[in-house]
Amino acid sequence: MSVPPIGRATILALGAALFVALLIASTVPVPPASESGPAMQVTAMMGSCPSAPVGTAYAGNLTIYGGPLPTNASAGVVLGYNYSLTLEVTNRTTGTLLTTSCVIDTGSVTTGSNGSFGLNLTVPAVHCYGSLCTRSFGPYGPLEIGPQSGPPAGYSAVSTVVGSNVSVELVAELGGLTLTPSAELRTLSPNAPGPFVAHPLTALGGPSPIDPTFLWNLTGTGWSMNGSGSNRTVEALPGAGPGALSVVATAANGSNTFSVGPVRVALAAVATNLTGANANRTALDAGGSVAFSIEGTGAPGYGYVADVTPGLGLDEVAWNCTTTPLTQESVTVVCRGVVAYPAAGQADPSVELTNSYSVAEGGLPAVLIAPRPAIAVAPAAPVGYAGESLPIGVTVAPGTGTPPYVLACVDPSPSGTPVCETTPGPNWSFGPIYPSAGNYTGKAWVVDSDGTNISVPFTSHVVAPLVVSPIVAPSNVSADEAVNLSAGVAGGLLPIEFWWNASHTNGSIFSGRAFGDGALTATWVPTVRGSTEITFVARDDLGSQVEASYVLMVGAPAATRLASVAAPTSGPVVAGTSTRLAWQAVDLQNGSVDTYDPSVTLEVTVAGRPATGFYANSSSGVPYSAVGTGAYQVPSSAWSGGQLTVVVGATVTGVYTVRLMGSGLPNGTAPVEFAVTADLGHLHAFDPEVALAGSRDNRTFWFIADEFGNPAPAARITFVYNSSQGETQSNVPVELLAGNRTGVWYNFSAPTAGGGQRWMSDAAGTVLLPALDVPAVAAPVFVLTGSTLTVAAAVPVGAVGIGVTAWASRRRRVGVAESDPPTDEELLQLVTGRDRVIGLVRDARALDMAGLTAAWGESPVPAELPDWVASLVADGTLGARIGPDGVARFYLAAGAEGPPIVLVDPNALAHVDAARKALTEDSDATGDR
Repeated sequence: MSVPPIGRATILALGAALFVALLIASTVPVPPASESGPAMQVTAMMGSCPSAPVGTAYAGNLTIYGGPLPTNASAGVVLGYNYSLTLEVTNRTTGTLLTTSCVIDTGSVTTGSNGSFGLNLTVPAVHCYGSLCTRSFGPYGPLEIGPQSGPPAGYSAVSTVVGSNVSVELVAELGGLTLTPSAELRTLSPNAPGPFVAHPLTALGGPSPIDPTFLWNLTGTGWSMNGSGSNRTVEALPGAGPGALSVVATAANGSNTFSVGPVRVALAAVATNLTGANANRTALDAGGSVAFSIEGTGAPGYGYVADVTPGLGLDEVAWNCTTTPLTQESVTVVCRGVVAYPAAGQADPSVELTNSYSVAEGGLPAVLIAPRPAIAVAPAAPVGYAGESLPIGVTVAPGTGTPPYVLACVDPSPSGTPVCETTPGPNWSFGPIYPSAGNYTGKAWVVDSDGTNISVPFTSHVVAPLVVSPIVAPSNVSADEAVNLSAGVAGGLLPIEFWWNASHTNGSIFSGRAFGDGALTATWVPTVRGSTEITFVARDDLGSQVEASYVLMVGAPAATRLASVAAPTSGPVVAGTSTRLAWQAVDLQNGSVDTYDPSVTLEVTVAGRPATGFYANSSSGVPYSAVGTGAYQVPSSAWSGGQLTVVVGATVTGVYTVRLMGSGLPNGTAPVEFAVTADLGHLHAFDPEVALAGSRDNRTFWFIADEFGNPAPAARITFVYNSSQGETQSNVPVELLAGNRTGVWYNFSAPTAGGGQRWMSDAAGTVLLPALDVPAVAAPVFVLTGSTLTVAAAVPVGAVGIGVTAWASRRRRVGVAESDPPTDEELLQLVTGRDRVIGLVRDARALDMAGLTAAWGESPVPAELPDWVASLVADGTLGARIGPDGVARFYLAAGAEGPPIVLVDPNALAHVDAARKALTEDSDATGDR
């Protein structure tokens, strides 16, 4: 090491100081050089030295570090050194300070056999030359020391002064070599580049100023290297074995050659490996999360990442991993992360563990994600009674949630206390008790093994228990009396089904539904005498049933009305005939009161007056005693089973009112009214009034009455004329005259010249007058006039009778020649029609013309129907009787051999046709007037 040169600023300062000194030195001699060191340097700088004073005696040692120089080369080395002094120049006479400067003093020393040396720094004494004097102060540092001829090639000189000790070092500039990274062993992942940088150093470890040559060497199977100079990169292929890398640095400087190294690094290749994977759970609910833990091994010095595919279509996620040293060549890799599964399904997650160069793949535990629990309360709206346990069921829907279920709870109301069950489920039963009626909003919830808490609200309807009040009813009633029953209901779940029962009665006597609290009534009529238990039963919609009972004493039924059960209903009663009247004692419910048997009076009035010509008998025909006009006493023995039967009749026509009178009769017994009409079957004629007398012509008015003298306004009289040419009849109504008298004109004109007989009869066929003989005219004349035409000459046995007469008396049909006789078709129609009439009358027993027309069954009815009926009456096949209404009814009167056969020959038909022709020319046939 050489002594460092003085700085430029110092030289300028010394030059300025020396300028003054030289002016003085021209008269002052220069003092001699110091004995301990080299002469005072000429260089100086103005002013005093800035450094603090240092010691004057030093001991030192020279040391050689590294390189080709041997250690003993430190002996005999000449070392130069320098230090500073402050020089003051004063006027010797006046003592005035003329100048002050800092000057450098130098010296040298040679090292001993072991490189040691010693130094003594001197300070010159005061010297005066002429008028000037100099004085030195110091020494001042720094003390600089080094090889006087400079350091050897390839070395640097370094000096250090500490107190009185001086150290001088010769340091080889290429004395060491390091690698970055520096390690005895470096582990790499396959395919991962491993960079290395060589760093040359001085012998003391500092950066080398030399640029050496580097020699690299790589050994091992499966390894490669590239790069230049101090930089190299090695890489291991997959499956590479152990390797080694070394480097040597060399440099030549002057006559010295420097070489350091080799620096060696062992190499290892470790692939990434997946050793295990865990999940905190493998069964959970949708929306839940799974924490996965992934374990593996790999090369140290890398950052590891787990790329996880969760499954179920979820996006891939990446988790950073942590490493922990496992061996000198490997680390343990641990990766953790959480995956949220929003939907139900089976997830099969997988993972790739990588450090960006080496990858390990594997599967994660499969995860079953269930739908979130779905719970229900059964019933959905619980209903129960206050003060009683209310059954509430909580159920988890199958296929939802993750069993087992760890908790199920019911909070019956906001102010209630939750009740919980820890049984596994999925069904739980609870029974909260509500102290009072009302609607309560509660909540039920379930927690499954996944920790999911699902709740559902519900509303409980709590009602008061169902109760019934005692039955209200009378204590004693009659068997026929309507009983009002009443009982109250309260509480229960509406609607309330209720019914009334009574002993001795099948089924309920009344039932219904109630939709609120209150009294429930029923009306019932008992039918059985004695003790009857009435039961009222109520059942609410929850099935609770309560009842109340009551014992009712039922007495005998009482008659409240006499019902008419027999009276003339088909029409008037014929005078002189009996009719049956009957009354039945009934109770309030129209039931027969069999024990009813009071003594009564039968009062009969007609037109508001007591009736005369009236009689009243018992049902067996025994007359009742008359107790006045129109009044008859009926004893209690006449009643049978609560029924009174009376046989009554009257001989005087009129409207009769029959009343039952007596103190034991119920109010409101209705009278019976019926009309009595004349007996039209038993008439008689009397008091004739002759308007025209004659044997062949006569006009006489006869008064007509029935057998009791009652006028007969509805009667009809039949006039009959019989002669050798046949019989004719006419039927006429009687006439009603003033004074309520009835009669008929008996008008007569002999229809033929021959003699005959004439009479009149009533509806029963009774001849009212003796037959009147009609003499024949003096000169018989055959005359065909009017309805007196008979068929005696046309029909041999009178089988056709009036039917042919009526047939002939109708007008001719249009288009039929007057001289045409009846055709075979017309005769067949006659026979067929008569047979049809016989069959209809036989089936009905009796028919009038309207009934025959209705029963004919064809439309239109043949116009010949009246002819056929008339012919059957004429020949005796049918009988006819005119009723009180004036309507003729026909009945079958023929014998067992059946109706007579109609025999007609062509000649007879020709006569009939001629007669018919004559009649149709004059439509108004003569007859009775």
